[in-house]
Amino acid sequence: MTADLTKQLDSTEPRESPDPADGVVPTEVVADAQSDRAAEAPGGAGVIRTVALVASSVALVVALVAAVWFGAGWVRSAVSDAPRGDARDTALDAARQAALNMTSMNLDDVPGSLALARSSMTGSLLESADKNKDQAETLAKQSGVGMKSKVLGSALTTLNSENDKASALVVLQVTELPKDKPPADYRYTWNVDVTKTGDVWKAEQISSLSQPVLLSGGQAQNPQAPPADQPPAAPKPGS
Repeated sequence: MTADLTKQLDSTEPRESPDPADGVVPTEVVADAQSDRAAEAPGGAGVIRTVALVASSVALVVALVAAVWFGAGWVRSAVSDAPRGDARDTALDAARQAALNMTSMNLDDVPGSLALARSSMTGSLLESADKNKDQAETLAKQSGVGMKSKVLGSALTTLNSENDKASALVVLQVTELPKDKPPADYRYTWNVDVTKTGDVWKAEQISSLSQPVLLSGGQAQNPQAPPADQPPAAPKPGS
């Protein structure tokens, strides 16, 4: 009688059952028997444990190599992006500082205030300020209006770190301090183009994106915006 051995096999594919009368023994049975004899033989268990240990060690080495490789990749990415990140932060800080310097006026030291503004300029903007330095000083003294400012918000809008150029949107609160009138607050919205000169970023162009807006105090009428190609030579936006 032919014995049915298919239930002893793991395969799900249909196949003809071997006949023991033919002297054919399934290879799976032979393999299992050999494994059992190996385990029962002296030192067999030790061999199996050694093989398992070696396999675990190889897996651990592979995992460590992968971790080192991908970790190094993250480090390389961070290092390669670091110069651009530094340029982004430095350019934005320079734009903010330039806007503050150009909207500040100490009537007790008009030449010093204008010199501070010029220290944040470069290119054609600086050339224009230098050319009109005396006129700007005279107008500032005649206006009798001091100014101080603070940054309400800012963001870098473009950055070309390869060419050392960037643009930033800077929103300022500018406070007028006239001698014979109450203070008045205005909101300025500027686009500041900066370029790197040596190791320092400076403003090379200032553009007013809107008319200054009266926030408090002063008169109901908005002041005139400064020229698009330069900051106000005599800072008196509400007069």
